[in-house]
Amino acid sequence: MVSETVVELSRSQFAINAVQHFLFVPLTVGISFFLLVLETWGLAGGRGDYRPLCRFWGKLFTLSFGLSLASSVAMLFQFGGNWSYFAHYAGDAFAGPVAVGVLAGLFTAANGLGWMLYGWDKLGRWSHLLSTFAVCLGCHLILFGFSAASGWMQYPVGAEFDAQAYRMELADWHAVLSNPVALAKFAHSLLSGYAVAAGFVLAISAYYRLRRIETALSEPSYSISAGLGLLAIIATLLLGDAGIYKQSSFQRSKLMAINGLPADDILAQNRQRIDSGIQAYAMLQQLRDDNRQPELLDGFAAAKSNLGYALLLKRWRDNVVDAGPEQIALAAQASLPPAAPLYWGHKVMVLCGVLALLTFLTAGFGAVTGRRQRWLLMSAMYALPATWLASGSGWFISEFGDQPWIVVDVLPTWLAVSAVGPIDQVLGLAVYGLAYSGLLALAILLAMQVVKQGTVDAPLPVAEGGNA
Repeated sequence: MVSETVVELSRSQFAINAVQHFLFVPLTVGISFFLLVLETWGLAGGRGDYRPLCRFWGKLFTLSFGLSLASSVAMLFQFGGNWSYFAHYAGDAFAGPVAVGVLAGLFTAANGLGWMLYGWDKLGRWSHLLSTFAVCLGCHLILFGFSAASGWMQYPVGAEFDAQAYRMELADWHAVLSNPVALAKFAHSLLSGYAVAAGFVLAISAYYRLRRIETALSEPSYSISAGLGLLAIIATLLLGDAGIYKQSSFQRSKLMAINGLPADDILAQNRQRIDSGIQAYAMLQQLRDDNRQPELLDGFAAAKSNLGYALLLKRWRDNVVDAGPEQIALAAQASLPPAAPLYWGHKVMVLCGVLALLTFLTAGFGAVTGRRQRWLLMSAMYALPATWLASGSGWFISEFGDQPWIVVDVLPTWLAVSAVGPIDQVLGLAVYGLAYSGLLALAILLAMQVVKQGTVDAPLPVAEGGNA
């Protein structure tokens, strides 16, 4: 049986990666969109002072982009390092959206980034806007790739289990990319990224307004970020979360845990699925012995969707066919998501979301009326963590709530780990912890330096020439 210590250490390493990832990826996507809005606003309005604003926020975007890229690459290496059996068992379907979305997005953003940062004197105004659009599009494609992969892990459509290869294999590429859970996750992640970036820009703009400096930067940035954040929060509320949790019985059990409701019916259903999965597991052994009787093939085809529930038993017994009633009862109970963390995580998400909504409302009111009361600006500054906490809580509910599965209904978490010893895991955990702590500290110091510097070196002569 798999060592619980190895499983928990592997999960801890992945959690460190995920925290860093969820800090910077939403901010990166949101700021890329903010830059596109800012530059479009400047060109459409015929404003000659939008360039210093774009260059200033572009510096912070570049910092966030580099850190989000580092965390994304490290996260992908986690699957081959600590979760190699998952990579073998489900990598055929999981890797597709990651490869297409993330790599396509990375190359698109990278091709536009240099022109966006350093092409102000070399490109026409509309050509430069095109480079900013390329960066924004690339960031959105990267987010879609991760959302599609994560959505497939929660609702694994478009893949079929191969009895001979003993793994999930891609069967319908379109089904993977059009997965309703993946699309809903992408929409939620996108809106939360817009809200995180809006809160970030709003807080820095409020800081400048409090100190009565960088007026040309803070005034438009404050107004645009307040409007963008308010629209993002309202759109998130209107979108709701029903599209994520209605697709399968496990997702519905997650929704019930979030709302503190009992899941007795789903528990009884899962026990039946475990019984059916045991039969599928027994037939699988015959199929792997080249038994091709039509009755056996038909029986396995009918029961193979429950094979993952039989694998839950491997936590207590290697040969699941010999599992007793007590072990089946333990597996059935373990098939439900952890209720308390989801319930309180949802409360934190809602509380922070309401706080962010109030912040954007008051900031928007202040922008429209021209009010500059100190409490108004202070609230915008100190509410900065609210959007990040709301976004992070949503990701926590989504990812942690999949337990005990790494691929829902297909592969339990404790079967997906690599055959790595606890000592190696502890060393890896220490290295990851130190590296990410250093990166986070460096990011904060550099961001503070950029904010302190402001637009001192940012203004450029407004070029009326140049081809669009």
